[in-house]
Amino acid sequence: MSRTGFCRLLVTPAVVWLAAVGIGPLLFALWAAVHRYSPDPSVPPEFCGAGNLTALLGDPQFRRSLAVTALVAALAVPLELAGGLAAALALHRLSRARGLVLTALLVPAAVAPLVAGIAWWMLFNARFGPVNAVLEAVGLPAVEWTIRMPWALLAIVTAVVWQALPLAIVVLLGGLQSLPPSLVEAARLEGAGPWALFRHVTLPHLKPFLAAAGLLGLIDVARLYEIPWYLTQGGPGHETVLTGIYLYKLAFSYGADTGRASVLSLLLAGALTAVSLVYVRLASGERRGKGAARA
Repeated sequence: MSRTGFCRLLVTPAVVWLAAVGIGPLLFALWAAVHRYSPDPSVPPEFCGAGNLTALLGDPQFRRSLAVTALVAALAVPLELAGGLAAALALHRLSRARGLVLTALLVPAAVAPLVAGIAWWMLFNARFGPVNAVLEAVGLPAVEWTIRMPWALLAIVTAVVWQALPLAIVVLLGGLQSLPPSLVEAARLEGAGPWALFRHVTLPHLKPFLAAAGLLGLIDVARLYEIPWYLTQGGPGHETVLTGIYLYKLAFSYGADTGRASVLSLLLAGALTAVSLVYVRLASGERRGKGAARA
């Protein structure tokens, strides 16, 4: 057996495994998306073509979940970018104990979303939560965080930003550390102050890193489930039913509609893939532009 053939033989089990766990569920989702399931397990699925897609698009709860998810993304992602940029700039200037501070800031990312959801539910609990204790200590009224709007939405955004912020810090700190010192020195020699240096040198250099952090934030919000579920379980009413919660309820609560749940899963996967492709094209264009500028 040739060396190339032997190498292919070694990677074959991994390829088969990846195909089984990746392509297998995708094929099943495609098949389930065009079949209608009966609540009676003894009744076989019936082919319905685009019936599940039509039913999903006509569901007001689906449209509401998209609106809630978009609202959470519009609030959380800018906060993640702003907080991540501020922390990355502070860490970049820090000469001592940078590793220790960065390690402390990364702790939220190491916490499982399930644990984070439970922890923030306890923090925001109206009866014994420390957040209300602090409010009352400074003379403000207690708030029913997880059962009243807009506080329930604010609680979700706070918990999401808390857990996603470390990733934004790491991405943006990496961007700052890749900034060529010669550019900074040249700008200073031309008389640029701290604000001009940030606006005309640092910020343009960080654009692809900000785009990457923003994209990761959008993907994180699109697949949110554990944190909002344990904070509000979609309440009050259906006010905080994000797409992830709606997908869970569609598959396991709303009559266990496997067909519509598969359609929604495919739509989410397609949307996230499209966003990722747009980012890759923008990043490639950015690299080609920098390469042309250096040439």
